[in-house]
Amino acid sequence: MVVEDDKGINELVFYNLKKEGFLVRQAFDGCQAEKIIAEEDGFDIVILDIMLPFKDGFELCRQIKEGGDAYRTFVIIISAKGAPQDKLYAHLLGADYYLAKPFSIKALLSIVRELDNIKKGDFLIKRR
Repeated sequence: MVVEDDKGINELVFYNLKKEGFLVRQAFDGCQAEKIIAEEDGFDIVILDIMLPFKDGFELCRQIKEGGDAYRTFVIIISAKGAPQDKLYAHLLGADYYLAKPFSIKALLSIVRELDNIKKGDFLIKRR
């Protein structure tokens, strides 16, 4: 799921995730995202802006991580708020990754693929 109020960024992320073969839902404000999350069976990954209309991304992240899907749902924050205290707060709320805007779509897709592989159990731990 992509939760981003900037239509251009939302569409860019949506398009690239679809192109990679992911099923993607979009939301453009916090309340819309909250409603979709409540109605759906859960999401593997939520890409979440912090500064959203109606309900901010910090609150949504907290709700996701305190809910029944806490360990099932990865949260990637994408935000123009790049201060260390914002990043720390996001991680304290349970965010798995934090990308400051502007971000590279390639970097975001790499993170999504990595988390998707973890969900599938498709990763290796190498011993020395």
